[in-house]
Amino acid sequence: MFKRVLVPVDLGEPDFSQQALELAMREVRDNDAELHLITVVPGYGNALVAGYFSEEEHSKAVKKVAKQLKQFAVDKLPARVKPVLKVYEGSPAESILRHIKRKEIDLVVLAAHHRSRLDEFLLGSVSARVAERARCSVLLLKD
Repeated sequence: MFKRVLVPVDLGEPDFSQQALELAMREVRDNDAELHLITVVPGYGNALVAGYFSEEEHSKAVKKVAKQLKQFAVDKLPARVKPVLKVYEGSPAESILRHIKRKEIDLVVLAAHHRSRLDEFLLGSVSARVAERARCSVLLLKD
């Protein structure tokens, strides 16, 4: 049914994505689908934040995150599964939505953080924005 399945991963809380990954793997296995794992490095596009880091430090940070995502995949997936891995910078919701469009993703499986109302107001909800704006099926997992 689904040919391309996306699981956004928050490397700050890698276990948070575990259940989403398990459900996505069922689709990957049952439909011989392609698995996409992405993570988003926020902040570097912001002029205020970028002013504190050199281009070299920025590049090292992004490479470090890419290495962490690769290790996450090695640790969490069977060896036969070769996911598409991508690190984006900027807004998590916008990055996920761009990946969905560019890669023609059929299904997104993501865990929804339970935040306080104040956090929701100040930070917004990535999962809510993705579910609302994605042009594919979105499975939100709540704990």
